[in-house]
Amino acid sequence: LPLVSVSFVSLMLFLSALSGYSASSALFARLPPPSYVRRGAAAPPSFAYLLSGGRGDGRRLLRLLLAVYHPRNQYLLHLSADAPEAERLDLAAAVARAAPAITAFGNVDVVGRPAAGTPMGSSGLAATLRAAAALLRLDAEWDWFVTLSAADYPLLTQDDLIHVFSSVPRHLNFIDHTSDIGWKESQRVQPVIVDAGIYLAGRNQFFQSTEKRATPDGFKFFTGIIIIPLLLLPFSLGHSKPAVYRVLHFRMGEPPSNPSHVLHQRDAASGRLFPLGRVQLGLP
Repeated sequence: LPLVSVSFVSLMLFLSALSGYSASSALFARLPPPSYVRRGAAAPPSFAYLLSGGRGDGRRLLRLLLAVYHPRNQYLLHLSADAPEAERLDLAAAVARAAPAITAFGNVDVVGRPAAGTPMGSSGLAATLRAAAALLRLDAEWDWFVTLSAADYPLLTQDDLIHVFSSVPRHLNFIDHTSDIGWKESQRVQPVIVDAGIYLAGRNQFFQSTEKRATPDGFKFFTGIIIIPLLLLPFSLGHSKPAVYRVLHFRMGEPPSNPSHVLHQRDAASGRLFPLGRVQLGLP
């Protein structure tokens, strides 16, 4: 009898171990892959970055990417049309080699068909809107659109930035609440500017007339910080003129010191360039 009892207990322990192993195997089989990132209202926020530069800015753009990289975010890298094709290819290859996480998460793309980017000019604004449209098509699960240039170097870590924005409503924008822009009206709205980047892709400067124009009265100007929520961008890139005006003058009211774009490379293993020229905008 004792031998039968011991055998029965041993059999039960063996079956229990088997069932526990099977349950553990099933549990681990359901776990998401290491490159999985949870998104949504219940998850921490994420950002879509446009990192831009011109001729000779390849290394600085790579440095900026590594400074702001986080698996939760989406990145698009844009070297303007004045940069040679060889520099663009070198940048794509450098991004592919920079960090294993970039290859694993596949959240970085490089623009393969660049546009001109004139600071304070309409060509730079158009390039920013095109990049925003590309980011929406690549992955629209981020919450805020942020533009940086090769001259920028953020001091705040991405973990700290995500933590701060975790308590901010996802629909919040950073446009000033008033259209009374004060001194900016005479210095940024009334000057007549000719953007050479519209006519010559290799030019990244603008020409300013000595005379000024009257302030347009068909719309209002707003300024603010260039952090735009996802909820506003589809209206800016679609057929809603008021929303387009808001983003246009939000961008024009506080132009950065250098053109702004984002850093990306979809196929980091091969260094494939993303052809931004294929993206179609529905601007009115």
